[in-house]
Amino acid sequence: MQSDKLILDLSSRSAKVFKRSETGIEQVDLLTWELSESKISLPAIEDQLKLLLSANGSIREGLDQGTIEAIGTEAMRRSPLLSQHMQEICENLQIAYRTISQEEEADLLKKAIAESDIPNHLDVLHVGGGGIQMITRDSEAPYMIPFGISDLNQQFQLLESPSHRQIATCIKWLSSRLPVTLKTFAYTGGEKTYVQHFGIELEQDLYCLSSDFTLLARRLAAMELPALEARSPFDPKWMRGVIASNCIVLAGLIKSGSTKFMPSDLNMAHGILNQS
Repeated sequence: MQSDKLILDLSSRSAKVFKRSETGIEQVDLLTWELSESKISLPAIEDQLKLLLSANGSIREGLDQGTIEAIGTEAMRRSPLLSQHMQEICENLQIAYRTISQEEEADLLKKAIAESDIPNHLDVLHVGGGGIQMITRDSEAPYMIPFGISDLNQQFQLLESPSHRQIATCIKWLSSRLPVTLKTFAYTGGEKTYVQHFGIELEQDLYCLSSDFTLLARRLAAMELPALEARSPFDPKWMRGVIASNCIVLAGLIKSGSTKFMPSDLNMAHGILNQS
């Protein structure tokens, strides 16, 4: 039997806590910190991680040393200095840390997909603050795009008031960069919790119809940022990425010509916890 373990997924936009226990793997907490978009200080990062861990003190109790691990992704890949500081911060908190490559991130996602409920004929879009990865069943190598939600927010003013957001331009720009081979896809990273939080009923408990999603995306695109944050299924700042994320889904639906997609809560941390 696999022992209990915690994984901290320290990405460009958030820190997520995943737990493995005898009942399975679950995301137990999330903190949005927007490393690529904010001038965040290193002491602030450490304080935020301490707060996140203290909030999950009961979960940490009883875990042996070495059963809490932290991994860094795109923000740390882009900044070796930030990667070094993140390692120092985690060492101060007695947590093992490493920055993983985009290739390793894709490999972990593949392992997570293999153990998931995602049908094997679907492509998979895994989107982070600084990159998009597309995993297909018929290709060993993932299709990688070196931009993500943080980049889209800045380039297309998606955090501005609704009248200033360049949403149509963003969708068109994304559509031209997604591969022509894109088919019906799953979209990972909390998307299932998100669409169900906003009342979308999934077909066969798997698929979100493009018509339903388009209506939701239009409704949220018309909201000011504080109104969006007040409706978050996670922490308020998580919604600062929702317009960009919706643009990616809509671009994927246009490119693939599909009438539906599968929202999924799968994360690459599932790949680590499934194998360790």
